[in-house]
Amino acid sequence: MKKIRLIYNPVAGDATFKNRLDTVIKNFQKSGYLVSPYRLMGANDMDNALSDIDDKYTAIAISGGDGSINNLINTMKKNNIDLPIGIFPFGTSNDFAAHMRIPRNVQKCCEIITSGEILEVDTGVVNGNYFVNVCSAGLLADVPYKTDIGMKNSLGKIAYYIKGFEEIPRLRPIRMKMEYDDKIIEDDLYLFLVLNGSTAGGFPRLAPYASVYDGLLDVIAIKAANITNIINLIIKALRGEHVEDSNIYHFQTDNLKISSDQVFESDIDGERGPTFPLSIRVERRNIKVFISTRG
Repeated sequence: MKKIRLIYNPVAGDATFKNRLDTVIKNFQKSGYLVSPYRLMGANDMDNALSDIDDKYTAIAISGGDGSINNLINTMKKNNIDLPIGIFPFGTSNDFAAHMRIPRNVQKCCEIITSGEILEVDTGVVNGNYFVNVCSAGLLADVPYKTDIGMKNSLGKIAYYIKGFEEIPRLRPIRMKMEYDDKIIEDDLYLFLVLNGSTAGGFPRLAPYASVYDGLLDVIAIKAANITNIINLIIKALRGEHVEDSNIYHFQTDNLKISSDQVFESDIDGERGPTFPLSIRVERRNIKVFISTRG
């Protein structure tokens, strides 16, 4: 039998994946997989989850959100583990899985993994830290980890929107410098996002031209503007019509530096990231992900 390590975060999302474990194991065993489950005991437990991975394993599956996937990938890279990754998107924020069209359905997730269809995808790297979906900074970027965990578990992604709207009246511009492809942009910004995929914060077309295997990152930066313009911009973003807006900088690059006179943290895949200045680049097709063969 093929051997797969199944790692799950018991408190991710609505915390119900653990109730589906028997179904998951049954589906894997029917397809010839021997499942080795590991329950994460905390944010720093991923090293233990991977400590006994050897050449008998053929894949690693992770249940959780973007933060759990980020933790897995950084730990795999640190330990030189190069196995395909299967995703069960049962976190609060599942933007990378949404871009990859991986549904929140254990039966279908098992089918995707056991079908064996693999895509090599890009990752971003910021100050030595890998991110699979997005690196952001500025106002609102810290909403994911400012939001109460109980609120996240009960309301899901709606909790982020509620917290985000609470923060809008406190928006203040930050002077930032972005350097890329021999170009320099220096302006007062509310927020920037560097995206590998198309989806972030539940906005399905935030980077409508993004691809996870084109060797490029999509940069979206929101200029300082009045609250009315910002709200109109959010409405446009829900439809994927914001990139041509005059209050937006949008470009694609494989290498970017961002600095500011102010010192503040970035956010990577919904978790706390490194502080400024930031050096961001893409690493082409350096992780393997199981994907659906259906449209």
